[in-house]
Amino acid sequence: MEDIEIKNIWKSYDALIQESKVLNLQSWAVNIRCFEELQTRKAQSKLKSLIIPKIIAIALGIGWILFLAFIFYYTLSQVFIAVSLGMILLFSIVAVIVYARDVITIARIDYSENILETQKKIASLQSSIINSVRVLWLQLPFYTTCYITNQQAATGGTTFWIIQTTVTFLAGWLAVFLFKNISLQNINKKPVKGFLKGYGLSRISKALDFINEIDAFKKEVVS
Repeated sequence: MEDIEIKNIWKSYDALIQESKVLNLQSWAVNIRCFEELQTRKAQSKLKSLIIPKIIAIALGIGWILFLAFIFYYTLSQVFIAVSLGMILLFSIVAVIVYARDVITIARIDYSENILETQKKIASLQSSIINSVRVLWLQLPFYTTCYITNQQAATGGTTFWIIQTTVTFLAGWLAVFLFKNISLQNINKKPVKGFLKGYGLSRISKALDFINEIDAFKKEVVS
């Protein structure tokens, strides 16, 4: 009799343990789901806040391109001006295309996807913005030569060309310096981080942090 009672007690105890495990798993799943939804909403909010500024930049960029194209057309006979404006025009077109691509990338991010896929898309957006900033700075030297007419080039004295060459060289050096130092590897360095702040990188980094915290939370709950 006592053996039967003991067995029944053990069965009841096992049933309670199993029930407790099921409740813990359910609680774990609910906590994960709630946290994941909260973090993805935060990330989505950060990224969506970039869309309007980028659309404005695209509109302004198109206006700038049309203006440059107009000036370029009427200065084709001026060698330095035409070449300089042509390069600036090319860089401006690339910038508008990149901005448009970034807007599309933000709009297409599906936060219900696997977290790894979301991380990849946000990281690619981050890389895209950094690379566009790097490339755009390469046009800097052309702003120092976009006003030189054929007459100035032919009649400019030694002083003019010394000053012009120095200014263009310094602008070229600065452009190359920024191109080399503005990179994904240096994004956490204070000078680079501060320099890129106005380009929306801080919002993207924050969005990526929100998504990364989901993985960290899952590991913490499991452990």
